Amino acid sequence: MNASSITVPGLGGANQQAVAAVVSNGAAVVSVADVGTKESFLDAWTRRLVDHARILRTKGEALAHPVVLIYVPDWARVGKELGWVRRPMLGSRVADALSGTLGVGALNAGAFTRPQQIVDVNDVEQTIAQAGLGSCLTIALMSTTELWIWMQGLDAETQPSQKLLDDAPAALNLNTLDDKLSEFYEKVARQTVTWWKDAKERVTVSPPEAIVQNDLWLYLLGAYADRAKVKQEIKIGNGRADLIFTPDHNSDSSAVFELKVTRDCHTPQPGTSTPTKIGLRDNVKWAVSGVQQTHAYREQEKLDGAFLCVYDFCAGNRQEIEKAVQDAAIQLNVIGRRYWITASNEEHRKERFPLLAPSTSAAPAASGQVTVTASPSSIAQPTTPPLSKRP
Repeated sequence: MNASSITVPGLGGANQQAVAAVVSNGAAVVSVADVGTKESFLDAWTRRLVDHARILRTKGEALAHPVVLIYVPDWARVGKELGWVRRPMLGSRVADALSGTLGVGALNAGAFTRPQQIVDVNDVEQTIAQAGLGSCLTIALMSTTELWIWMQGLDAETQPSQKLLDDAPAALNLNTLDDKLSEFYEKVARQTVTWWKDAKERVTVSPPEAIVQNDLWLYLLGAYADRAKVKQEIKIGNGRADLIFTPDHNSDSSAVFELKVTRDCHTPQPGTSTPTKIGLRDNVKWAVSGVQQTHAYREQEKLDGAFLCVYDFCAGNRQEIEKAVQDAAIQLNVIGRRYWITASNEEHRKERFPLLAPSTSAAPAASGQVTVTASPSSIAQPTTPPLSKRP
């Protein structure tokens, strides 16, 4: 069956071929992870909800009530205990009415749903709190143009990911992906608490690269599941690429993301308490080693772009790692990025909003005279050159 052969009744003057194409594509979702995992659930339901919203826009209809899906590994037990209704075919046809649905699930289709339709976000919040599901991945279609994702659940002290839905989306190129990495840094990584085992001592969770990789994977899935496959740990030659981004359409850009973590010390092994220090030279060597890896993965897979993402947990926001990565990356046309992870709100504020040092030569202000100093926004900040300026 192809899109042109599908008949979709009851759509008035809507473009039936466009709607049929969405229905056809929605049924052909290929998961990027094992069925039943959080990643597979996020990938499949993001695609379906985006397609469902597109159908409503094509028909000129609004979404009367939110549609909320919550990832719960033991969803069948939880659904039964809540007294909800089992709907094994939910999501298998994206043209079906979903408005007001609140469900728990773990598969690419099917869920236990609340018998009563949800009315608004207050209703959703109260139900999730009463059911004890505040720490679970939550996907919510709020309107035909907005999809919100709480990666760590509504109770987490992290910003949700907001996806704006558009029938004419902007080109998905390397600049777009670079901006999304910056967004992930600002919203998730920069002031994270989940990546630290002991932030005061600058001890990370273990293994840090795996934790960072999984969180970035989820973030990219939430942003682009409807337009691309995002896969992790793909075997390429004798190595494994951390993340591979393959768009559904040739007009969009493909890329590999290689992740490295630099830190002041190794996380103590169980039974020990003293962290093993890591020197600057070793951190620089480790970060720079990713340049050739990233370049090799791109060349072997014939991808458009290669991103080396260094998540730097070292104290002081020293620039030596940044310089070493940029000096090496430019030689192989790799896009090198270092993201400094702060360990406290105070550290974040001092680096993001620096104050000018007081001048020792300035004469004291006369009584009643106001001295005006430059605002933080007027202080020159280091900038990252746009991709167009790199070879």
